[in-house]
Amino acid sequence: TEEGLGVENLRGAGTIAGESSLAYNDIVTISLVTCRSIGIGAYLVRLGQRVIQVENSHIILTGASALNKVLGREVYTSNNQLGGVHIMHNNGISHTTVPDDFEGVYTILEWLSYMPKNNTSPVPVITPNDTPEREIDFVPSKAPYDPRWMLAGRPHPTVKGAWQTGFFDHDFLERGM
Repeated sequence: TEEGLGVENLRGAGTIAGESSLAYNDIVTISLVTCRSIGIGAYLVRLGQRVIQVENSHIILTGASALNKVLGREVYTSNNQLGGVHIMHNNGISHTTVPDDFEGVYTILEWLSYMPKNNTSPVPVITPNDTPEREIDFVPSKAPYDPRWMLAGRPHPTVKGAWQTGFFDHDFLERGM
């Protein structure tokens, strides 16, 4: 176009933002971040109800090199420090992380299986993985810990292959959309 690619991209992003906002209460909105989501793209990701982030992807407003220039010194060595999975998932921006695009699409399909066929249908009933009478193994400590461990458990810190149960069953956070 005459206006240039940048204007065209912003117009498209604005359209996506508007449609995502309108759809928020009518359908489930899921974003899959497979590479870099920068600037307005990072905002668009968070307009959805759920975010899946592929390892080695970034959700950032601006890159490390641009921030270093503004700060006048080398503060950040990579975009991972700003929006990698260890930042975005641990802070609740991305709801789960996956190793690759295939697992990301698989996760979307799995999450959609927990959704009703439309916004007026009942939620599918799923058989629980464990009994409500089971013991809760995870005990919060005074040291910092991930609060999701208290809810859904975690891999046992000392027994390889064992699961330390939380208040809800093992896959609660995946189904608790």
